[in-house]
Amino acid sequence: MTTNQQAGKFVWRELMTHDAEASTRFYSEVFGWKVKTPKEMPDYQEFYAGEKAVGGMMVMGPEMKDVPTCWIEYVTVPDVDAATNTAKGLGANVVAGPMDIPNVGRFATVIDPQGAAFALFKFGADVPETSPQPGVGHFCWEQLNATDLPAAHDFYTKVVGWSVGEFQGMTTYRAGDASAASVMQAPPGAPAHWLTYVVVDALGAARDRVKRMGGTVMVEEIPVPTIGTFAVVRDPQGATICLFEDVKK
Repeated sequence: MTTNQQAGKFVWRELMTHDAEASTRFYSEVFGWKVKTPKEMPDYQEFYAGEKAVGGMMVMGPEMKDVPTCWIEYVTVPDVDAATNTAKGLGANVVAGPMDIPNVGRFATVIDPQGAAFALFKFGADVPETSPQPGVGHFCWEQLNATDLPAAHDFYTKVVGWSVGEFQGMTTYRAGDASAASVMQAPPGAPAHWLTYVVVDALGAARDRVKRMGGTVMVEEIPVPTIGTFAVVRDPQGATICLFEDVKK
């Protein structure tokens, strides 16, 4: 059976928020997502694009009141505990886990040595491979903005098992033969961070919805030749995310 147990693949995105109602209003309007609460996880909510769960949302507790609202990307590894220990040995800060998610898998949330947060994850059982062509409202890509590119390459190749490659002049991380993420130098003065991309039907209209709902458009439009165009936006609580319009749509 084909599964997505391959190491180095992004398989889930999760919004850590201080106001679930405000986040629901914003993302439902911008991406057309519906929000549902899983029966087995009453304190957790999932974002749906049509009939497919594409991401999750969790409210941070009082002990995390100083943590800004943010998106966390989950990447698969063969052994969460081993990868977590490797990350710690390389100077990362482990903020949650490793721990099990009943009937789902095992994860740990990590802040890399440069300050970018992400999660290590392994499914508890084989699951069907996802569609190779994300539709509107689906997550489609990841990008690391690092303050020290050589140090980032050393960290992620050792922790996740990626190799460093190139695609259309961009530096990428590769899982086997497939590109998993792009890597860029963070803008001057900006901390290292991961960015996740969501497919939209029309970039201009999506930007307008962001503004109407109180968000901020940080970068209006960046073309990626033969691929599409994206914008970088920030939701009203401060979480950054990218809008992507596929040139092939």
